[in-house]
Amino acid sequence: MGLRLTNAADYAILAMIHMACLPDEAVALRSEIAQAYNIPSSFMAKILRALVRARLLRSTRGVHGGFSLARPATEITLLDVVEAIEGPLALTDCTGEPDGCQWSGDCPAHPVWADVQEKIADILRSNTLETLVSSPRKHKQVLMMTRGDGVVRMAKIDERV
Repeated sequence: MGLRLTNAADYAILAMIHMACLPDEAVALRSEIAQAYNIPSSFMAKILRALVRARLLRSTRGVHGGFSLARPATEITLLDVVEAIEGPLALTDCTGEPDGCQWSGDCPAHPVWADVQEKIADILRSNTLETLVSSPRKHKQVLMMTRGDGVVRMAKIDERV
């Protein structure tokens, strides 16, 4: 399988992109987000709870309740989202906590892993939700969210759902 994010982190990024595409002051329901990306609602609930605990999302109860970004999309990085779900970035035992590996001081691979981890963290840190939702895609189209039949969906700017 290789080096990859968990499904939870991947889905959390999708949920946060979804939220960043909403108009200011708008909220989304857990069921809307789960349905839009074909994610089990109970799994999405767990992900959203973690994002609320990390203070990336705000949860509002009541008739007009739902989830919304807790901060502007320009201030939320991919690293924030990944670490909210996965915990601190740690490529190996020695890069997460050097004292956790008996070989980290003498291992010739340690500097390589530390460098790889720092580059990954830098890339995730330099990409905000705003960067993701406003950048052109492969076909030079920007993402936007549309509401159709009560469900918010991601669509290309020239394709109204």
